[in-house]
Order: sequence, then C-alpha cells, then structure tokens
Amino acid sequence: MSNQDVTADEGYRRFEEFLDEWSRRDFLRGMGAATAFTVFAAGGMELLAACGGGGGGGGQSSSGTPKKGGHVTEGWAFDIKTFNSMLSQDVYSNLCIGLCLDSLLTTKANGDLTSALASEVPKPSSDGLTYTFKLNKNMKWSDGTPLTSDDVLFTYNLIFAPEYQVVASPRRGDFTQHVATIKAPDPETFVVTTKEPFAPFLAQHAQYGILPKHVLGSLQPAAINTADFNSAPSVGSGPFKFVRWDKGAQVVFDRNPNYYRGSVLLDRFVYKVVPSTIAVGNQLKTGEIDVGQIDPSQVSSLQTETGFGITSFVVPNFQFVMMQLNPDKPAAQILGDKAVRQALVYALNREGMVKTANFGQGEVAKSVEPPTSWAANPNTKPAYSYDPSKANQMLDQAGWQKGSDGIRAKGGRKMQFTVQFAVGSPVLQSVAAIMQENWKAVGVGLTTKTIQFAQLVTLITDTRDFDMILVGFNFTQDPDQAQLFSSAGTRPGGFNGFDFKNDQVDKLLSQAATTVDQNKRKQLYSQYQDIMADQVPAPILYFLKNNYGVSKRVQGYGLGTFDQYGTRPWMKDVWVTDGK
Repeated sequence: MSNQDVTADEGYRRFEEFLDEWSRRDFLRGMGAATAFTVFAAGGMELLAACGGGGGGGGQSSSGTPKKGGHVTEGWAFDIKTFNSMLSQDVYSNLCIGLCLDSLLTTKANGDLTSALASEVPKPSSDGLTYTFKLNKNMKWSDGTPLTSDDVLFTYNLIFAPEYQVVASPRRGDFTQHVATIKAPDPETFVVTTKEPFAPFLAQHAQYGILPKHVLGSLQPAAINTADFNSAPSVGSGPFKFVRWDKGAQVVFDRNPNYYRGSVLLDRFVYKVVPSTIAVGNQLKTGEIDVGQIDPSQVSSLQTETGFGITSFVVPNFQFVMMQLNPDKPAAQILGDKAVRQALVYALNREGMVKTANFGQGEVAKSVEPPTSWAANPNTKPAYSYDPSKANQMLDQAGWQKGSDGIRAKGGRKMQFTVQFAVGSPVLQSVAAIMQENWKAVGVGLTTKTIQFAQLVTLITDTRDFDMILVGFNFTQDPDQAQLFSSAGTRPGGFNGFDFKNDQVDKLLSQAATTVDQNKRKQLYSQYQDIMADQVPAPILYFLKNNYGVSKRVQGYGLGTFDQYGTRPWMKDVWVTDGK
C-alpha cells in the first residue's frame, strides 16, 4: 500500500474537506459522488519531463528596497531524481539543477535566450554551422576551482563522445544526429559545429547545467550514471550551493559566495516535497511554504487569500497518453492499428477533462504543438471532437466486437489496457477516471494504476513495460519536438518510450530543424502536425495554464511561461521583506 491509501472513515472525513476546495456542486455534478471519492482517495500526478529550458509571460514585480538575508521555501508534490544535468529527465530535477549548476545560456519568461556562463548569446557563423561561446572571465566553482571551457567540453562529451555512450542521457540521440564536432580551443572558448544548419540548437542544447570536470572527469564512463555527485553535488556554479537532499522531504541550498554574477540576496532556498498538489495550496495559506504551483481546483477559492498573490500564465506543457507501439509488447497488438488509436481519441471527452478535472485551467489540444509556439497550427486534420458514435463505428469496422460483458474482442483478445501515472495530483486521477468512463461506453476496458514519479520516468525511458502512460511534457520555446516524437528518441534513455517510428515524421522534423527561414520551418511543421494528427501515437489531451501562489513577503519572483524550470536567471535578485 502506498502512503496515498486511506481508510474509509478517515478518507471520507478528508474528502469532505477536499470538496470545500474542489467546488462541491461542480465536482459532484461532473463526476458523481462515488467516483469523486475514488479519485480523491487514490491520489494522482502532476507533469513529467522537460526537454530543456523553459516559453510568454508572467512573473512578479518587485517593490521596496531589496534586503539581504532570509529564505524562500517552494513547495512541490514531487521529489527530484538527479542533479546530473545530462541524466535528468524531469522538470523537478531541472529546477534544482538550475539553482546550483548554471548553463551556457538561459531563457527569459517571454522565451528570449540570454547569457549565463557564456558572456553573450552567440550568432551562428555565416554558413550557419558554427556556434562560438565566449565564457565569462574568472568564473569559479563554489569550491574556488576555476570554471573553464574544459568543464563545458567534458559535459557535452557525455552526450557526444563515443567513449561515453553508456551514459544514459535522453539527449544523445538528437545531439549526435546534428552535431559534427565540439572543442575547447582555449579556457574561455567553447565551439560547436553542426552537420548542417540546425535552428533549434541554442534553445535545445545550450541550456544544460555544466558539470565539474575536476569532480567527475576521473570516473569511468559507466560510473557517471551512479556517481555520488548525482544525488549530492559537492560543488556548483549557480546562485546557490547544495546543502542536503532529504529524499521525500526537501532539498536545501545555501547562497553560493563565489557566484560569478555577484552576491545573491537570499541566504537559503528550500525545495520542499509536500504530500499532494492540494497540500501546496493549503501550505501557502498556512505560510509553511512561500511559493507553489496551485492545483486547478483551488485557484478560485485561493483568490481571496491575503498572504500571497497568484500569478497565472499559459505554458508549453501538455498532458497526453503514451500508447505502447513496440510490436514486441502485448498492447501494441491492439494499439498498432491507427484506426483503433483514432477511435480511442474520438471517444474521449477532452473538453470535459479541461472543465471538470482541470477546472478550466487549460485548453483542448488541436495540435501536438503548444499554442505558445509560433509554429502551432490550430486547424490540423483530422480534428477530433468528442464523438462516441464515430468511435463505435470505427471500432466495429476494425473488427472489434462487443461481448456479453460489454468489452470488445477480436481473435480471442480483449480490448483492455492499464494506464499508469504518478501519485500526487487529483487532476490526473480524475482525468484517468474520465478516460475509463468514456472508453467503457464504447466497449474498451481500462484499469488505472498509480506509481511514484521517479518510477514513472524510469518506466518511460528505461524499462518501457507498459500499455499506456498518462503524463505531461514541457517544451522549450523552439517548436522542434524530435526528442519526444522522432525515432532517435526511442534509444535507451530517450523520451520516446512508446516506440513511435515514422519515416515521414523523422524527415520533416529533420528538415524543419535544419531550415533557418522561419516561414519555411512553419510550413514544414504544419505538415508534421497533420501527420501527427493522423497517426495519434500519443494523443495530446490538453495544454495547461499554470497558477503559482507567491507569498507577499517574497519579492522579484520572475516566474513565467518559459522560465519556471531549469536555470532561473531572476533567482539572484529574489529577496524577502522580513529578511527571515
């Protein structure tokens, strides 16, 4: 039993409290009381992995005279997994990595790239192939060791050099596909030459936390995967330095006195792991945390709180269903049929998911590209409305007939699946319940199963033994989606754990990535989006809107569409009015 399980009496007591937050009338009307309690008692999940730095606006203005000292505690319902930037596969790890390991570049809230370890954002050479990063002078690690281009070269060799192929990075496939050479000609210069013009390069690959060669460089390649540094980084280069990770409870950071950009105002930052996304809102109210992403169910009720403000913005994040397509897996014997996948999407009430499960904090996906992207096409074909009749018709035509138990079958195989997702958020638990109900109505059986977030990531990138996974993904400001949907992403450690392989998609993603002209790129991405709409290998349910609560004692918290995760360039100037 997990720590999310509750007894009936205690569960109903907590359920009554929960309904106060979730709007009793709307929630019960949408789901029914029995289903609602099941959703609550079982737990849920938030959103998965990111493939890079963070995309629009948001943020909190600063007022008053900045003070030095004090701390900020940010609450999340999910623990991190690693401090190794080249192994990281989730946004929560990226957030903590970004606090103690700076990258060459970082991203502003509006998606603009800006300098970090590099003194400026490099422009490609005249042939569009070479990027020359000039590092800031006299940078040091938190232990006083000089930080040079040798550290940068070492870091990128982990996803490039043949001798480091055993390093389980989700980034190697895309990086080696496009990059020809990397070198460090002098201590303050790092040069990357691509095989052809590669438009997403800076957004996709210049925002990884640089790792210390003097700590990790002597390890054998395989040892990088299990290095002590991955869970307790002994040195750093970011605004804060690591103090300790109490797994399942908190990650603690103190000010880095050697930070190359100058003195940080805060003494301490704490990433606190709380029991659920509902607990984030509750602890904002009690003052146990200063900052936290608010569960959609609580946004309305927390608007009147006086101790903190709420900042809201659209994000390039979506919730989607990975469908197993590896022909060696049992579920793929059913899901390998495109008509079946399309029928399953027609059977889903995604508008209901946004309104009921996500309390209106999002929008139904019309494409695989997020609405924050300049390449998004809202008119992709086919378009999927909620149409159970069409779903039934398509499944009938595909030869799947309903049996006496109401479940479809074909050739002795029943159409039933297990969908897995991580504990921690009632939102995805309710989404799974809607999926279960919608698919049951067209003769498809669905069992739901929750697991810990770290296990879910491993399931996607390593073991890959699943029928379906309900999860989220966060994109950079560039529309390239190769790390998730290209064949290269199916390699061990990659994000394409559902084994989607399509030659047309690979070709279009490659062509778009190697085309510099934005209008031409947009045309290629439009074709790509139509193919993805036709194939639906991992149906996008909806795109998200994020809401953060920020205590009024905290000033300068610059959260926005593209800078929530990874290196936060504004953290250096965050301060607290009470100095505590």
